[in-house]
Amino acid sequence: MKSILQTKQWASFKSNYDFEILNLGNIFVHKRKLPFNQNFLYIPEMSAKHISPQEVEDLAKLAKEQDSIFTRLELVDEFSDSGFKLLGSFGFKKSFEQVQPKWRQIIDLKPTRGEILAQMKQKGRYNVKLAERKDVKIINFDFNSTDFKKQLEVFHRLIEDTVKREGISGRSMEYFSKMLEAFKETDYLKIYIAYYNGIALSAALVSFYEGVASYLYGGSSRDHREVMGPYLMHWQIICDAKDLGMQSYDMLGIAPTGSENHKWSGVTKFKEQFGGRAVEILGSFDYINKPVAYKLFQIAEKTRRK
Repeated sequence: MKSILQTKQWASFKSNYDFEILNLGNIFVHKRKLPFNQNFLYIPEMSAKHISPQEVEDLAKLAKEQDSIFTRLELVDEFSDSGFKLLGSFGFKKSFEQVQPKWRQIIDLKPTRGEILAQMKQKGRYNVKLAERKDVKIINFDFNSTDFKKQLEVFHRLIEDTVKREGISGRSMEYFSKMLEAFKETDYLKIYIAYYNGIALSAALVSFYEGVASYLYGGSSRDHREVMGPYLMHWQIICDAKDLGMQSYDMLGIAPTGSENHKWSGVTKFKEQFGGRAVEILGSFDYINKPVAYKLFQIAEKTRRK
């Protein structure tokens, strides 16, 4: 697959946030400035199918050309030893951290709608039907919708509710506004909101690109949890993605398999109700150009994330 994070629109959007965008052929490289005139390079969500050994070598060389501490290459292919060997042969080593989620719940959209529903967990199917009986309404909109600004504010409020409730980091209204502005000439992004009796219950920002629908951001309130609005919302996303010709729905971050007490255990159980399978991607690999500066960066990052 080709990721939405490797589009010119995403590169344009990220250029608003201290990233200088470099081009290596068809690859967008994000150069992040750091204090003391330092920087690192980040190549988000590439597939090994779309990057040649020569380009991997060129990415390593780019760290030297840009006087970067390191180059971080992120591969979204399913975990394999061959991926390790390819990158290892050019001096890349497994990163000490992941930027994008390494474990994901992915639903195959190639079967019929009935078959997709049948492979869901029984509780998941029940909750979808319950939300339908309770007359939960799902709306979706894009940049060209007449009530775009109003619905974006609703979406962000639900994101903020979730951030405060779960104690996680969030994004500003400006962040989402700039993102959608960058994609306004495309049909790649949509926002979904579940309503019950006029009350917004949950929201999701979803990308539709190169055969993959991806659940990028989401939030919910505690209002009327008994009507199961988020279940119907994601079922509607699945149906729309299939109608648009998407081959899979990537629900993104879940806890690693077997991690019962992981901080994402709750959201993992929710996503598992839609069936599909847990997939571990190869993830992030670093080519280290400045070993001492890299070690200092590693210490700083681990301290910052505590």
